[in-house]
Amino acid sequence: MINKAINYPARNSFTLITILLGFLTITSFTCIAQSTVVKGKIADADSGEPIPYANIVFKNTMIGTISDSTGYFQLTTREKFDRLLISAVGFFPQSVKVEAGTVNELNIALKEEVIDISEIKVSPDEGPIRALMGRIISAKVVNNPDKYSRFSYRKYTKWEYHLNHVGKGIIDSKAFRNNQSVFQSNADSTKFLPLYFSEQLVYNEVQRYPPKAKSTVIADKTSGIGVLNDLEISGYTSALDMEVNFYSNFINLFDQNFVSPLAENGWFYYKYFLSDSTVVDGRKQYKVTFIPRREGDKVFKGYLTADSRNFSLIEVDGTLSGASSLNFLKSMRLKSNYQMVNDTVPFYRRNQIDAVFDYIPSQNNPSKKHLSLYFSQAATIDSVTVNQPGDVQLTVKNSSYETIKLPGSDDMPASYWESGRLEPLNEHERMVTSVIETVNQIKFIRFANNLARMGMTGYYDFGKFEFGPYANVFNFNKLEGVHIFAGLRTSSEISTKFMVWGGLGYGFDNRKINGIFGAGYKFPTIYRQMLMFSYDDKIVRSGENEKILNLYENMLSPTENNLVSQFFTRDEFDELYREQKAQLKYEHEWYPGLLHKIGASYVRHYSPPFYPFLQGGNPLGSVAAADFYLDTRLSWKEKLIDDRFMRVYMSSDYPIIHLTVGGGKVFYGDQSNFYGKLLGTIKQGIYFGQAYLHYAVEGGVYFGKLPYTMLDIPRGNETVGYFSYDFNLMNYMEFIHDKYINAYVEYHLNGFLFNRVPGLKKAGLREVFSAKGMVGSLSNKHRDIVDFPVNISESGVPYLEVGAGIENIFRLFRVEAIWRVTPSSKQGAPVFGVRAKFELKL
Repeated sequence: MINKAINYPARNSFTLITILLGFLTITSFTCIAQSTVVKGKIADADSGEPIPYANIVFKNTMIGTISDSTGYFQLTTREKFDRLLISAVGFFPQSVKVEAGTVNELNIALKEEVIDISEIKVSPDEGPIRALMGRIISAKVVNNPDKYSRFSYRKYTKWEYHLNHVGKGIIDSKAFRNNQSVFQSNADSTKFLPLYFSEQLVYNEVQRYPPKAKSTVIADKTSGIGVLNDLEISGYTSALDMEVNFYSNFINLFDQNFVSPLAENGWFYYKYFLSDSTVVDGRKQYKVTFIPRREGDKVFKGYLTADSRNFSLIEVDGTLSGASSLNFLKSMRLKSNYQMVNDTVPFYRRNQIDAVFDYIPSQNNPSKKHLSLYFSQAATIDSVTVNQPGDVQLTVKNSSYETIKLPGSDDMPASYWESGRLEPLNEHERMVTSVIETVNQIKFIRFANNLARMGMTGYYDFGKFEFGPYANVFNFNKLEGVHIFAGLRTSSEISTKFMVWGGLGYGFDNRKINGIFGAGYKFPTIYRQMLMFSYDDKIVRSGENEKILNLYENMLSPTENNLVSQFFTRDEFDELYREQKAQLKYEHEWYPGLLHKIGASYVRHYSPPFYPFLQGGNPLGSVAAADFYLDTRLSWKEKLIDDRFMRVYMSSDYPIIHLTVGGGKVFYGDQSNFYGKLLGTIKQGIYFGQAYLHYAVEGGVYFGKLPYTMLDIPRGNETVGYFSYDFNLMNYMEFIHDKYINAYVEYHLNGFLFNRVPGLKKAGLREVFSAKGMVGSLSNKHRDIVDFPVNISESGVPYLEVGAGIENIFRLFRVEAIWRVTPSSKQGAPVFGVRAKFELKL
């Protein structure tokens, strides 16, 4: 079942990677005269298997690269270097002579650095390595850079994305026939296409008590294709995050928890070997190699270096050990370097993340070259100060964090970047920025960009106008029959501050025209401020209202009446009526994490054809209400993307809270009365090791009298699809409440059990358990306005359903068996069912 939510994974760049996978294209490299070019493949001397992420550098220089996921590399320089150094974790390094000024093609075989356990004499519970790792792990609290109550630092970060292994069909297609120069060549002669390169220099200030954080963007430079450039991915990537800290028990990247080799229960996941010890500046440094204890866990293989004086980390270099239980992540390497500030304060020095995401992942033939996405992020730190006096000064006194851009930070000259970078760009990175400018001019790329944007916004960009929403263009329901819709809105070419939208639809069965109209203005302020007016005339399902967006926050609309739901129903879908709604809404973000919405609306519900309104047994044509509300949204350290009037909420490790207070006057026949409402939601995702728990709670109270269509009708599900915030074994309109509390819990084990079952390790299956409960009540006073439908049940017994299922089936599907525990349904809703969901997850 496809939900209409934009399902953005909760963490870091995987969301952006799913956008990038919408672009299909790739590379060709032109050699510069008199350059030294070295290219080839690095493999294991014994097995012949390629070695990914091997380090290749010219001797006594900083000029180098790494091998890709298939072991291939290419390195070019104009300097006259004649020797190459190759190294990889777990292998003996090798020095190779090259001929300067020519093209050198090499096939390099590295010999595995075998660790003789018997020679080291390490037992599972004792020995020098056990004692050493115990000292390093015990010292984590003292050495962890995140421990300081107050610190600041300057940070230079660069990001790169490019598509690898573009097929010949794309390269020779009409779209690229006249743009062959944009394709750059890998060492194995496959092609790649640069998509995005960004640099950012920031000054960060953090304090723990009371929690405050400030990131000042000093310089920001982005070269990206279309939507990637417009959405400022570098800002989303969050200057206040270090992304990787091996002192933590788990490293959360791409919406997954990976076990750190310094985890307190690391012995459960890793085997450790003391592979070397050297003396540097009069102090001993220990090199410890770590390997996975078993297959299937989200762990690394590599090495760490620690100092003997305070057992602090100097360097950690780890490569993800297998990715069979992950979908798109084919390989990943993390490398972190730490420094001692003033010789006493341990802190970050440099972090690098390199990852490859396979566009069409294959478990059976991992060596086959599919279209894949290469991602790299490197952050360098300097100007570190810790435990300085005074609080972090924020623009808004009551706020807890903010990101501000200095004037002109987006327009720094090239001369500033050449001197301001904390590390220089290499030739590859300079090439990427120049190629992206050419790629942006290709018609096919602009088309792909529009499709990617349409997936986010619902509209396709035709220049000054955008067509959509695409989900409404064609629909079918029992009331309207076939329904077609055509809508337009103004694009940013007309204005980035003002937008007008509208559209008309027609139902072929009821022979009625309906439509939408609206206008909005976004104020030119630092924080989000918007004023919007809209009018909608549409067919909705009973119980459908905008409070669903407090949970499904990235849905394009609150409706679940769509074409997909019509095809997969398990029961007749006739709980429909016509709604007309005019609304004026103002949004005001006081500071990041505190947003208010103030709204006033006039809404009219027409008597449903299949459940007609009756008042004391007499027909009632419609009911209406004038409604006012104030919604408060609270969050903390949340990542999001703003694109004109649209906001996409990406992730937060902390609870997200909505509190809505409202009321108004309801009109029915020649009568009217006042009413009030108090509604709230809270949701959060919590990691427990590699497992993930997501919970949500919503509740509300309605005061006064209201027609049942304006009360709480719990979201049932009469399809065979699975919905996270719906009751999947409850019928539509089975219950109605004026007081209610609903709770939703999902526990994702992420393969913890399946990875330990022989024969299932490589299947990539993941376990999931769920439970959903509801408690509510309903007063008979609401019958004074509209009689309750005869099929409505009095909910005297709490509702409970539980489920157990499997995720990641064929890497795309979740199937769950669900049991309705209590109460039994008076409408014949099933006690047991199997529900499925289509989802793209790492």
